[in-house]
Amino acid sequence: MRVEDKQSVSGTDAATAKSTTGQTEVRAQADKVSLDGAKQSEAVVQAVRTNIGSDRSARLQELETSIRQGSYQPNAGQLAEKIVQAAEIDARLSVVLGG
Repeated sequence: MRVEDKQSVSGTDAATAKSTTGQTEVRAQADKVSLDGAKQSEAVVQAVRTNIGSDRSARLQELETSIRQGSYQPNAGQLAEKIVQAAEIDARLSVVLGG
């Protein structure tokens, strides 16, 4: 493949500008990285993980107690819905990943 057009492409890392003498100047643009919100985001994620972990532990403890006492009565409709949802997700992922 041969490229005939040698003009600059817009959106590249270098910016071009015409000077008062008519010559083209090339100015490199520096990349910028900001971590301003990283600590706040990390704190929120940690708080959510802690809250989910404690809620999950309490729910699992309740389930274990109910099962051991023989009083656990699962909702068949909810269970079937969860199985169908999981199968749909698996099928979608399989299509997306080509498997």
